[in-house]
Amino acid sequence: MKPSKTMKTKQAAAGHAGVGIDDGALSRYSAPALEKGLDILEFLSERARPYSLAQLAEEIGRTKGEIFRMLAVLEARGYVEREADTDHYQVTDRLLRIGLRRPKYRALTDIARSVMDRFAAETRYPCHLAIASDEQIVVIARAESPDLVGVTVRVGYRQPLLETGSGRCILAFMGEQQREDVLSLMKRGGVKVNRAALDAERERIRKKGGIVEESRIMEGVWDISCPILGAGSEDVVAALTTPYVQLLINQIGKDEVAARLREAAREVTVRLGAP
Repeated sequence: MKPSKTMKTKQAAAGHAGVGIDDGALSRYSAPALEKGLDILEFLSERARPYSLAQLAEEIGRTKGEIFRMLAVLEARGYVEREADTDHYQVTDRLLRIGLRRPKYRALTDIARSVMDRFAAETRYPCHLAIASDEQIVVIARAESPDLVGVTVRVGYRQPLLETGSGRCILAFMGEQQREDVLSLMKRGGVKVNRAALDAERERIRKKGGIVEESRIMEGVWDISCPILGAGSEDVVAALTTPYVQLLINQIGKDEVAARLREAAREVTVRLGAP
């Protein structure tokens, strides 16, 4: 029996919705230009350095002719940019800014911003807000210190969860399923995961309500990080963090900064849960 027009319509709709699409359907709905653009963005977003046109073409398995016009469009739309000295390409934070327009992230940053600004003004230390993105953290907002000296982290900054105070704080307060998913991603990516050590660390961090420890990235810097939790749940939403350096012009100790940061994180948590 031949499929009816209605059946065909339902099958097409299911394909567009991403339900039950086989390999044949995928080829029918392929968009080569879009795929090239996504290949470029995904590759550059995972790299710490810019790439030339030739290097980029070789790395993603395309010819220079295939990606030249695509790079020109992405640059014109603000998704990639070129270094002035080398003409090498790197991604901008445009995709991040688009993602942050989602209601849940917009609400988080809107609520946290005034609290962060007040913390920075009162302690004279900067702070930043980070969320989990797969097995990495990404910084989505920051508040500057009124002083001219200090350590700051830019919006869009990414690092593996296990290498930052923010990331390990977020991992410690994750719900069980999300934590298992993230640890699985790490293992598939070749990261050696000492599960017993991570579980013990998780208990310590949760008991203390956050992290106060020497940075694993910068010498002389302490990571002070506290969780922002979801309403009616212990699942973590984000981490509020300040990179602490003892300055002669600012004699507030790290313990006091940590106490103030915990208060700020609690305030954001309460505001998120407010009706």
